[in-house]
Amino acid sequence: MVNMQLMMFLLVAVGFLVRKKNIIGETGRKDMVNFCLYVTLPFNIFHSFQMEWEWSMLKSFAQVLLLATGYCILSIIMSCIFYRKAEPDKRKSLRYGTIVSNGGFLGNPVIEGIYGTNGLFYASVFMLPVRIVMWSVGTSCFMKEKSESLVKKVLTHPCIVAIYLGLLVMIAGISFPVSVENTISGISSCNTPLSMMLVGMMLAEMNQKGILDGTMVLYTIVRLILIPAILFGLTALLPIPALLRGITVIIAGMPAPVTTALLSAKYHGNEGYATGMIFVTTILSLFTLPIWCWLLE
Repeated sequence: MVNMQLMMFLLVAVGFLVRKKNIIGETGRKDMVNFCLYVTLPFNIFHSFQMEWEWSMLKSFAQVLLLATGYCILSIIMSCIFYRKAEPDKRKSLRYGTIVSNGGFLGNPVIEGIYGTNGLFYASVFMLPVRIVMWSVGTSCFMKEKSESLVKKVLTHPCIVAIYLGLLVMIAGISFPVSVENTISGISSCNTPLSMMLVGMMLAEMNQKGILDGTMVLYTIVRLILIPAILFGLTALLPIPALLRGITVIIAGMPAPVTTALLSAKYHGNEGYATGMIFVTTILSLFTLPIWCWLLE
């Protein structure tokens, strides 16, 4: 887990230096945001569905989906309760960053390290409804269109389309030629380094004044402590395997996702504040995540 987070910070540092030295200008950085949102990220989501489906796994699959749905409902409720007094452009990022955590990129390797390949499979299953909520309810935090237009835009977003296609391929057991699989995997693997370097570029452009305010402290507590604590208590009351409980709490306790900054940049939110959310929660998760892992033992 520590190595994964250190890699994230190094990628952020590369992006920071690239932007500070003006190797990539502001226009180039905005083009890279579009490339990430419309190309590498959809491929990354589609690639995450490349797993072998067996009907014997249906019971555990259903349990994981129910736990993930409960987590999504709790996160949406938390996003509506807090941040009402925050500035509108900040509130977009705060709500989105509460609904969604960095459960895919950072959560998967952490869970694999603790629970092995079996844990990684169920973590991927857990992320199915999370990704659907992420690219529907979450994305709607940034959009101002009327409800009909908003629904159409969300449902046709490349990342949502990637979910449709990924589910179809997984359940139907469709396989691709090696050349196609390697192409999908190659583009997918570009997403993490590209996203983290973009965060570094946004940090280089960010005005650091006003980032560490009371709302940021509140958000950090909600994201890293409150939501996982509630789920830690609730799942203790359920007759579920320790594996599924661990996956639920660990994903819930992850820091703000990189897409918080990407969507803020795309849809005219406060991208500097969103970048600060990622930076602060990722640093503090170095301390909170090991505590949650220890409590789950």
